[in-house]
Amino acid sequence: PVADGPGTDEGRAMMQLAYDIAPGSALGFATAFVGEVDFSNNILNLRRQFHADVIVDDIIYFDEPMFSDGLLAQTVDEVVKEGAAYFSSAGNNGLEAYEDQYRPISFHEAKKLVAEGKSNLNLADLVAHGHTPVSVQSFRNPDGSTSITQTFDSFANNQISFQWDEPFFVGKVKTNFDIYVFDQNGHYLDPADPLFPGFYTTDDNTVTDEAVEYLNLPNNYPTAVVGPGGLVSSRYQLLIANMNDGPARHLKYVNVNGLGESQRQNAPSVFGHAAAKHGQAVAAMFYPILNFPEDFSSPGPVSILFDNAGNRLEEAEIRRVPQITAIDGVSTTFFGSAFFGTSAAAPDAAAVASLLIQKSGGPGSISPSQVYRKLQRTATPVPLSEDRAHSGTRAGTVSATAMGDYVRYGEYFMLAAGGESHHTINSVAINVANTPTGMQFNPNPLRFHVGLADGIDPANITASYSPDVKTVTLNFKPGTFRAGDAFTFGLSVFNPIEGTTQEDADRMENAKVTVTLDNKSTRTGTFRVAEKQRINRFTGTGLVNADKATR
Repeated sequence: PVADGPGTDEGRAMMQLAYDIAPGSALGFATAFVGEVDFSNNILNLRRQFHADVIVDDIIYFDEPMFSDGLLAQTVDEVVKEGAAYFSSAGNNGLEAYEDQYRPISFHEAKKLVAEGKSNLNLADLVAHGHTPVSVQSFRNPDGSTSITQTFDSFANNQISFQWDEPFFVGKVKTNFDIYVFDQNGHYLDPADPLFPGFYTTDDNTVTDEAVEYLNLPNNYPTAVVGPGGLVSSRYQLLIANMNDGPARHLKYVNVNGLGESQRQNAPSVFGHAAAKHGQAVAAMFYPILNFPEDFSSPGPVSILFDNAGNRLEEAEIRRVPQITAIDGVSTTFFGSAFFGTSAAAPDAAAVASLLIQKSGGPGSISPSQVYRKLQRTATPVPLSEDRAHSGTRAGTVSATAMGDYVRYGEYFMLAAGGESHHTINSVAINVANTPTGMQFNPNPLRFHVGLADGIDPANITASYSPDVKTVTLNFKPGTFRAGDAFTFGLSVFNPIEGTTQEDADRMENAKVTVTLDNKSTRTGTFRVAEKQRINRFTGTGLVNADKATR
């Protein structure tokens, strides 16, 4: 240990993974848990006292800036300048991030929309608790309409970092943004109410000089919904409010290492020092499945809008992170049978870097930038679509789509019957035998769950499964699924090797859809995804290859 302090012993697990790959290496540890200043000093100490040639971490602080380099990112750049290659976990945030321009409507206009029945928010209660925004965000819907709220379905204890485009701690935060939380019935949830199990901050950001707010949204709020297979979720409505008419106009929030579906998401979710200019962010991939990263692995890129003095750059600096991918799901004594996450992948990449340094002649023989370049150029590409959140097909007049990253979510799949058909639909079968990872269904009838329905009663929809659990068939009461009808649903479809139901929609590629009409004729279609990129925002240049890197 370079420095003592509190922790969870996860550092020992990371060092075991590194030692498995580079068993001759000398290992030093310092905690990151005391605070950001102490974390920064320990990074410096690992280089200056322990003389580490490679440094790796897997920590994120919620208030690390998203649009500029904070203390930790600047510290990473400093130790790299001094000769240490630096690797950080990209994060386990997956697609669960929202980013957009701020499109304000006045609070007066928001109250009019409520009065017209276009929102169910109890804004009077918000005001009664001392909160009167100047304006609120107008969210855009795919059909061109707008809403003053964003729904957030929480399936776990979710922690969210919300930020905007102003620099931290240089006296330049001029905007006071807040997110106010309402339940699905429009009731305002006061963070100080002891009956509300969650929490969120409503700081005056012009005083704190930090462009950040924090939310904790659990899945056990009293209006929680028990869904398929006993899945408990809470649906919240988020109102983003500008409290002082400040000038900031770019918003972002990231659900950090959680499980929650935002109504609008799929933004880059890497942030903080993992995106340091001279470091390397590491994505994660489960070792038996080498054609996809872990779906929780955070994608980039990161847009840096300010220099270290807080001055806005003439053009945003786009950092293509993660740069490299490494393996997770391997054994340690601390995590038992398997250690998953980008936390496990980062030390694997770092250990390969140490082998590369040794192969190149030892400490000082190769610069950090040369280490990065060698690892990237010898990585095994993992081509993926830039948009992993959507896939789909058309079978006759029926369109079938998958959306998001959680198959048990009641709005993951959608079936819509085109308006031009004179026939009703008897059934729709989805076969996943030819999907890239060979998925299968869980036939437990409690897993199937209809979310939103337009024109068809969910009671008229049932699901059955083939004996090999490769096909689910949705059967409709005769005459009930007609042209113009649509509905969403969730169920359990997963790769049996790993068993997770956090599956990005592109894993449904090659799924076959068979539509049977009321006259017994059939139509078929095959799920497709957007064009795949050899270097992409999920796996970077690809999976680190120790053999090629050290040749």
